[in-house]
Amino acid sequence: MSNRVSVSSAEFIRNIGYWQNEALRKPISITHHGRERLVLAAPDAVHSSGGASDEAKLLASLHSDVAIVLENLSDGYLSVDPQLCIRHSNVAAEAFVGLSRADLDGVSIMTALPQPLASILADRVQRVIRSRQAERFEVGAADGRHFSVTVFPVAAGAAALLSNVTEVHALRRNLEEGEALQQAVRAHANAAAIKLDARARIESVDASFTAWTGFASLDVTGHRMLDLVAPGQRRDAAEGIERVLREGQSRAMSLTLLSKRGDEIDGIISLAPIQTDFIAHGAFALFIPLSDSAKARRAA
Repeated sequence: MSNRVSVSSAEFIRNIGYWQNEALRKPISITHHGRERLVLAAPDAVHSSGGASDEAKLLASLHSDVAIVLENLSDGYLSVDPQLCIRHSNVAAEAFVGLSRADLDGVSIMTALPQPLASILADRVQRVIRSRQAERFEVGAADGRHFSVTVFPVAAGAAALLSNVTEVHALRRNLEEGEALQQAVRAHANAAAIKLDARARIESVDASFTAWTGFASLDVTGHRMLDLVAPGQRRDAAEGIERVLREGQSRAMSLTLLSKRGDEIDGIISLAPIQTDFIAHGAFALFIPLSDSAKARRAA
């Protein structure tokens, strides 16, 4: 059914009798917002060729498969024309922007999407349409959400896949901050870092711990933390460490460690659980020796 005559849905409704007669001569393509929605044709034109009928069935099947894929995507899908107007969307995209499909159809992305996502996406869509090369970027929205966006060319313009990566972004930031904090601890001359496993065995110690106690990392790795605690404090220390690992709560307590030479090192140790799904699989400890004045106050 080539050489169709295109007519808007409004024009078709106003002159339905005329266009019905025209359809007897050649197929009429009825458009909505510039997009073909229906084709009106005489029965002979539709059934004139078995091959054409098979092609139509195959095309309809492909359209159905694409629609099913789009509706089951966890990513939001938006198809945009060169004028930056939305032509297609899926359920996930509607949830992202809080608008129905009918409200999104034909609306500019500058109106439908929050800033700064709208401006950045508009710029990338125009670049992709010109270059016909896909682009990827991440952007935060004013409401605190963070999106990963892939823009790629399609026949009628460009399309975008929007993935809500807010949780991943937050975890990444927490990891970066945690690594920075550990670097700061390692650089502190008056603090020693100790990492314990779920059984309160030492996994690692830093250079400050080695300098104060004389124990190298290999000397203590795999041994119980309690073996380095002064005998008179081991019961209290065991209860404190167990509570951190069992209850998942941070705590601090006074503690006396034994050096390799047998000397006692008084200090304060703070412990925080390392958790996955609210279950502790280890702990991070920070030991700070007491100064002479602090020891005197504690003795008094």
